[in-house]
Amino acid sequence: MFSFLVDIVVGFFEFVVDVLLFRSQRDRRGSRERGVAEDTLAVAHFDFVTLVLISLVSAGLMLLLAFAVGVPVGWSVAIGLAVGVAWGLWRYARLLREP
Repeated sequence: MFSFLVDIVVGFFEFVVDVLLFRSQRDRRGSRERGVAEDTLAVAHFDFVTLVLISLVSAGLMLLLAFAVGVPVGWSVAIGLAVGVAWGLWRYARLLREP
């Protein structure tokens, strides 16, 4: 039970740090000043919607490559991870450039 509570508290503080880092990166890029609520919603959408979608597509690609195409499992995992990382970095860069 204690471990569960610690995980919730750590997750909350990690999210707060994500929002603060996001705001500082946007400030360094000279983006228009937005409210904390808008940045919080943008980070929450990225964390809970975009990253889940990217992970599901990457896992599907891994399974497709391994079982349907016949690519070795190690290569299919590497290709799926590479696609997921590249897509995630691209989406985060787009999020930083939004006005």
